[in-house]
Amino acid sequence: MKLQATCVSVGDFDGQYFQVSFHGEDPSADLDLSAPMKPYLLLQRQFEDYDGGVCYIETHEPESYAGHFRLHLVEFAPTRLVFDIDRPTDRRVEVTFTLDPRRFQEVERIVCLIFGGKR
Repeated sequence: MKLQATCVSVGDFDGQYFQVSFHGEDPSADLDLSAPMKPYLLLQRQFEDYDGGVCYIETHEPESYAGHFRLHLVEFAPTRLVFDIDRPTDRRVEVTFTLDPRRFQEVERIVCLIFGGKR
């Protein structure tokens, strides 16, 4: 799966739940619920309970990319994120975006927590 994101957001919920989301369009502008789903990718990880190192992934293609999986970081840079999903097919996910250095550091902290499990 490939996605060009114009909006990148992160969340840190009580130091136990972390998420990063990438949207092809500003999600706050999507008011028409009957319109087709806009491209997005959501990654979450929780540390409240032992989860075996799996992450939750959700996209605008729920039949192909939704559920709990082990994720393997391939690359994270100010212009792209590439990772593999631990499953037999449709493994590679690539998201391109543009982050300034300050924003990259904010997002990098959450991405490292999600993929590395370090708090």
